[in-house]
Amino acid sequence: MIENLKVFYKDLIDVSKLTKTNNKKVKIFILVILLNFQILFDILIILFFSTYFSQEIGISNLLIENILDYQILFPTFIFLRYLFTYIEKHLTTQLRFDIENNLKTHLLSQIFAKGNLSISDAYYYVNIISEQVGSFYATLSLFLSSLIQIVIFTVYLAFTNLTIFSVFISGLILISIPTIFLTKFGRSNANDAYLASSEVSSKLEKVLDNLFLIKILNKQDEEISKFSDTLNKYFKARLNEINSGTITFILPVFLTLITLSILIILKTSLVFITFDFIGVLIRLFQSLGVLNKNGHVLTAYHVYLEKLYLFEDYSEKYNISSFTTDSSLKSEFIVFDDVEFKYFDSEENIFENLNLTIPLNKHTIITGPNGSGKSTLIGLMSGVLYPTSGKITTKSNRFGYVGAQPMILNDTILNNIMYGNSSDVSKEELVNYLQQFKLFESSEKEVLNKRVSNKNLSSGQMQKISFIRALANKIDVLILDEASANLDTETKELIYSIINDLEITIINSTHSSDELIGYDHSISIYFQDNKRRFALN
Repeated sequence: MIENLKVFYKDLIDVSKLTKTNNKKVKIFILVILLNFQILFDILIILFFSTYFSQEIGISNLLIENILDYQILFPTFIFLRYLFTYIEKHLTTQLRFDIENNLKTHLLSQIFAKGNLSISDAYYYVNIISEQVGSFYATLSLFLSSLIQIVIFTVYLAFTNLTIFSVFISGLILISIPTIFLTKFGRSNANDAYLASSEVSSKLEKVLDNLFLIKILNKQDEEISKFSDTLNKYFKARLNEINSGTITFILPVFLTLITLSILIILKTSLVFITFDFIGVLIRLFQSLGVLNKNGHVLTAYHVYLEKLYLFEDYSEKYNISSFTTDSSLKSEFIVFDDVEFKYFDSEENIFENLNLTIPLNKHTIITGPNGSGKSTLIGLMSGVLYPTSGKITTKSNRFGYVGAQPMILNDTILNNIMYGNSSDVSKEELVNYLQQFKLFESSEKEVLNKRVSNKNLSSGQMQKISFIRALANKIDVLILDEASANLDTETKELIYSIINDLEITIINSTHSSDELIGYDHSISIYFQDNKRRFALN
């Protein structure tokens, strides 16, 4: 138990540094104070009700008696109680959103820096993990407040009746036994839910990436069935987690009311129990239920803190120094030297002891089936991904990239072409590119100011803009990732006639070489004995 608390505290401190939220501790302290003012008002409201119905209360205190003499304070306390509730909810939500905002930004920057995350993992950490961590801190403030509330109510009981106070402490110890068990059960299911939700994201990404193919091959029912099975696994784990949390929440109040009802039915002497005592006792066990629930939720959220901590710690295994530039290379543009690579949080290596050379100013194609690692390979070649071990050397860092899905901004053609461009390019040069690629029938300077989007351009026009964007940046190497897969023959011929005449290195990833027009070398990736093999030509 102690060791678990130490691990929990260490992860809390480490992750707190990542959130970079100003005055986080102060905000949590203010939340705790606000929540406990609510408890003070609850006690005073209960005492006002008690004096109204029974004219007596279970505690003798001059200050409280003086307060109760001012009846006008009754509605005032009710107003303040719910005003503080609103302020507390506002600050809790603001704290959660601030943490999420800072953490999402941090994680996105880390995704660019690490060079070892798949798209599904990147999406999951930025979109899901950050939200859970934000909720963790909001819940932490509620947990601390509930703990202090119990202390306040317990002190009230101790002043009221030591016998009942002793009974309460005994009941508290008794309730702690199933609470600990249910909390462990909930945390186990939270971990199962995390693993299942990650699988859901991965399967959904696969389906959406291959939507056309799945529908054309009439495999949608099979894919929907597989996706449904994964969702069922996730929701089953979540349901078990929520059910155990619900039981820990209702258990204290349930046992309290059951005990009181049995005492009343048995006509046990209850003369020592006052109206305000019953109200405070029920409110106390309600706070205990909230404490149990928040403790349960914290242990569940801690799963996500552990994953975030693993994400941050893993960066040490991937170093940008494994990808270097050496302008002295003569006939090679890229050299792989005993490269090994695997994705974050994966046990399987995609590549092992990989030695490859990409010749300078030649057109090299990379072919292979889906899942063979073509995109991973060009990610390593371009420095987007970093090797686990080994080294990659390139002659230049002036890369251009065109993928299967063109990135088109809802903006002018000029801004689309110049996105990320660090070169000095004149408008005359850009117009010349428009004419070369036959983007429009008329290619005057005014065309550069034409606003475009992916809704008013054809797929061929969008892809042409992607090629122009790459070439206008005065690149030394052009990376193509299924860049011509969705183009008609005429457009392919036009594009390849332009790029093959350039004095640049071209690396072209494709399913099949049949659709390509003119290339010098090929790298074919295939599987043999469950391992990736390479055939070079």
